[in-house]
Amino acid sequence: MRYYETLYIVNPNYEQERFDGVLKTVGGFMENEKVNVINHHAWGKKRLAYPIQKHKYGTYVLFQFESERVDFLPEFEQYLRLNKAVIRHQTVRLEERPEIHIEEEPIVDESTEAESTEEVAADTESAEEVIAEEPVADPTTEEEPTEQTEEKE
Repeated sequence: MRYYETLYIVNPNYEQERFDGVLKTVGGFMENEKVNVINHHAWGKKRLAYPIQKHKYGTYVLFQFESERVDFLPEFEQYLRLNKAVIRHQTVRLEERPEIHIEEEPIVDESTEAESTEEVAADTESAEEVIAEEPVADPTTEEEPTEQTEEKE
């Protein structure tokens, strides 16, 4: 089995729906060629090292696949070259099978979340107690100025 990796850059001006359509068409092309897709995920929008077709940014996509045959590679390269959405691409052969990429979701620990809301509530209660204990100045009584400044003669 041979392993390949293609990194391609999609036009950064595409909205999410159109971008997803590009990913589906590239994946669909490979499925028609009976190629086993290992990973196909977007890296996100990044600044380019130099402008390509007057674009300073591009959306990078990593596409890893495996196949026994190699006769489809020239057709795949031509497909990417003719696809208007793809502004650059490069395919390389890998020595070993790449690891499967799993999208990680942020892990939220419910116990930590509950503790933090309890701490906020406790802080709010203690702040209310401090405010209640402070004496309130009576605006009707005038305070005499303290002698902190020297009088000028």
